[in-house]
Amino acid sequence: MFSLLARLIFLALLFSILIGGERVVQRNSSQDIALKPLLLDPDRPELKKVGDLEFLAAWELGSDNQDFGGISGLTILPDGRFIGVSDAGTLIGFGLTGNATADRPFIAPMPDAFAKGHNYSDRDSEAVFHDAESGKFWVSYEGKHAIRRFGRSFARREAIVRPKAMQKWGANSGGEALVRLRDGRFLVFSEGHDLPDGSYEALAFSGDPAEEGAESFSFGYEPPEGYRITDAALLPDGRILTLNRRFSIPNAFTITLAILDPMEIARGKRVSPLVIARLAPPLLVDNLEGLAVSEDSGRTIVWIISDNNFNIWQRTILMKFALDEMAADKKKPAASNAPGFESLK
Repeated sequence: MFSLLARLIFLALLFSILIGGERVVQRNSSQDIALKPLLLDPDRPELKKVGDLEFLAAWELGSDNQDFGGISGLTILPDGRFIGVSDAGTLIGFGLTGNATADRPFIAPMPDAFAKGHNYSDRDSEAVFHDAESGKFWVSYEGKHAIRRFGRSFARREAIVRPKAMQKWGANSGGEALVRLRDGRFLVFSEGHDLPDGSYEALAFSGDPAEEGAESFSFGYEPPEGYRITDAALLPDGRILTLNRRFSIPNAFTITLAILDPMEIARGKRVSPLVIARLAPPLLVDNLEGLAVSEDSGRTIVWIISDNNFNIWQRTILMKFALDEMAADKKKPAASNAPGFESLK
């Protein structure tokens, strides 16, 4: 049993997380982002291996700009720069130079984020996907559940859709992860809308969800026990890498990375990913919510970023790993002749 003090601390921390994103500070419009290198485990600086991941580097990110933080979704551009979307409707962009400084950083509101009549629930962006060919971006929102499509360079909002199925999701359980498959279909995962079988609801769209005529079906995502999905990204081989988070006492945050085979997804089916790595104290870990994948000299690079909830006791941490392709490949399920998706027609 928890002591009274432990219970009070737990409730205070949980409340702080749930209301993250609201703060009052002195205004500052600085565009600078500072990076401070971090170790995976200060007591074991030689530690590199975490499951099927190899730790490469990590940084604490900071800025004097009051809108910096709350990063819930992450994507990487063809030139290697990152675009993060925050709980407060802010775009945070930066690259990494060879001497670990931020390249061309910027911090700016998303188009239409502060339009007349909009409030925090209109701006609570949770995931972002970028199409390198068209330059367009898709962003999912919770609060007032929606998916918005933005033009090249986030210059303007092109479309918005509020899928009927997403309107059943709780205010804090919206489109937490958004990914597009190789064939153009989109997947949107709720953070916590329970289905009768105990899984969490996700939606598969026949194409661009922001276009009229896009059809969808529901399926269940079953994360590792006690965890909830916070982001997803497509691996070079077409499988889906998922980021899953758990908050508990005394460990605070624990995350798992897992691989999901899209061939297993079908209408009404429950799917479970295969865990490939777990991060827990005393290893470097925080409220990790954003996930992106890139390639470097034939290696698959996994990037993870944390949402500091605009709280002084949390940090914005960017972590860089290489995926052990041989280990992950051994865990691939057997090939299937089935298409994996039921017809949407």
